[in-house]
Amino acid sequence: MDGYQRLVVKALREVDEVLPWDLEEEIEQDLNLIVLDIREQDEFDMMHIKNSLHVPRGRLEGACVWNYDDTIPILAQARDQNIVVVCRSGNRSVLAALTMQQMGFSQVRSLKLGIKGWNDNDLEMLNNQGNIVDINKADEWLNKAVAKDKLKP
Repeated sequence: MDGYQRLVVKALREVDEVLPWDLEEEIEQDLNLIVLDIREQDEFDMMHIKNSLHVPRGRLEGACVWNYDDTIPILAQARDQNIVVVCRSGNRSVLAALTMQQMGFSQVRSLKLGIKGWNDNDLEMLNNQGNIVDINKADEWLNKAVAKDKLKP
């Protein structure tokens, strides 16, 4: 297990996860739910859950508090609000949710399996033009192999 995987496993001791089909149900029932997508801009533009709030991981801490250029009021005032953090596979979101817990957020969870799991369950996603993303095209992109030059020799 590498260092990244160890961080995620450790964070999972503190962070609750929600499965994609359960999140779909929560979205329909809880109008105050915040689905917080922390992926990079290009990932979000390609596909995201409808009405999700986009805050790239690198801006998260500043977005969650008042008095910063990165402040996003909906987050800064959501310490006790139901929040589900989303990323591609569920790893970055676990780490982000742990950070938010450490910052005082009491109801923050991570989407288990991330956008990949959402897509695997044939749940609808939109692109940056607001069009529905083809599930098969999303699957192809989400499951692409790691480039050979990034694999350990």
